[in-house]
Amino acid sequence: MNRRSFLAKSTAAGAALMSFPHIALSKSQTKLRVAVIGLGRRSEFAFRSLKPDQVSITALCDVDTRTFSQPVDKRRMDVPPTEMWPQAKCFEDYRELFEYSDLFDAVWIATPDHHHFPAAIRAIRAGKAVYCEKPLAWSVWECQQLAEVARQYEVATQMGNQGMGNMGWRMGRTYYEAGLLGDILEVHTFTGTRLATRTERLQGEDPVPEGLNWDLWQGPAQTRPYLNEMYTPFEWRSIPEFGNSALGDWCCHLMNGFYKILEPGYPTSVECVEKREPEGRTFAEGYHLRYQFPAKAGRPEFTSNWYSGAVQAPRPAALEAERDLGAVGSYLVGTKGTLWLKGGYVESPLLIPESVRREVGWLESVVPRSNHVQEFVQAAKGVTAYDAPLSHFGYGGALTAGALLGGIASHFDGALAYDAATAKFTNNIAANEFLSRQNPRPGWYL
Repeated sequence: MNRRSFLAKSTAAGAALMSFPHIALSKSQTKLRVAVIGLGRRSEFAFRSLKPDQVSITALCDVDTRTFSQPVDKRRMDVPPTEMWPQAKCFEDYRELFEYSDLFDAVWIATPDHHHFPAAIRAIRAGKAVYCEKPLAWSVWECQQLAEVARQYEVATQMGNQGMGNMGWRMGRTYYEAGLLGDILEVHTFTGTRLATRTERLQGEDPVPEGLNWDLWQGPAQTRPYLNEMYTPFEWRSIPEFGNSALGDWCCHLMNGFYKILEPGYPTSVECVEKREPEGRTFAEGYHLRYQFPAKAGRPEFTSNWYSGAVQAPRPAALEAERDLGAVGSYLVGTKGTLWLKGGYVESPLLIPESVRREVGWLESVVPRSNHVQEFVQAAKGVTAYDAPLSHFGYGGALTAGALLGGIASHFDGALAYDAATAKFTNNIAANEFLSRQNPRPGWYL
């Protein structure tokens, strides 16, 4: 280790220690102090999952001040955040929140995707542990930056693809390592979700609701007029400057199954094979994206396919005619067998056909089950290693960034060759412009 790298690691470690002075005294028993950034519907999972005997919410932040006194989700939680945590200090701008870094040890980010990177990078550089909802970030570059800086600072991180805690991929790896699937040659992942908006709906302007800071909401994106029911609370996913349509919404859940089973790294090429009705819309009504992954650790290369919206996945040849594939899930085709991962969190692993499943019978998982949030809490406290959470940013960054490469391919004809070592496309210079946000507004990116 040279002097420069030693000093960098020493500085990062010192920042982390200064941010967690009370945790250093009693790692397992001291409450973790958490700042929740974004009080929309996804924050409900934070409030429900963080146990009061382990965690204290010490700061709340949202660009819409109405959220402080409104229930997050009336179906599951009818108490406003400020009533649940009356001692928490409230902020409208998370950049101001980080000026009070002695208030908290960790942040939980539940904002729209375009705010994930600006909030998370500030937290990491302040030595704070970070739980960030999926997808990890809005762009390929942002994901890769978060992964690298989290590694440098050695802070605990976790991406919020909660399905990582279920048995789907665990049993899938069990079947794979038992040799029941053989070599995986194809993966097919699919969702019926369509997140596309007609561009004509983006015309005009409406008054900004009282309590919403529309300028802050837009973050690093270029400013635009406010429109009712066009951006908040969920429609932003269908606007390219803020979200990545169904791919951004679902890739970290649905692709996680095969990704965790095979741990393939980055694809070497991506291609948009088909897109439906792209004219006059922010995104197409459906996509078929193809990813080529290289041979690794003794297994051959394989192809991964993504289908969304109006483009449906083909039925696996091993699936009986009377069985419904469903609208969401994934399946892996090997030289010896086929694994079907059912559901939005690919939580139900099934060998198909049914006769094969019955013949194999029950197998004990080679991977123990874990709790997604508890992994983060224990690492944030220092009870476990900073990278012990299974969806730490090193993993979640590669998963998200690799998936988003396919979205870039939808803008071009033919396959794009990608070099993970240089983090660039090698056969299309124009495609590299899509790897990061062009001309972000000043004051948001560090």
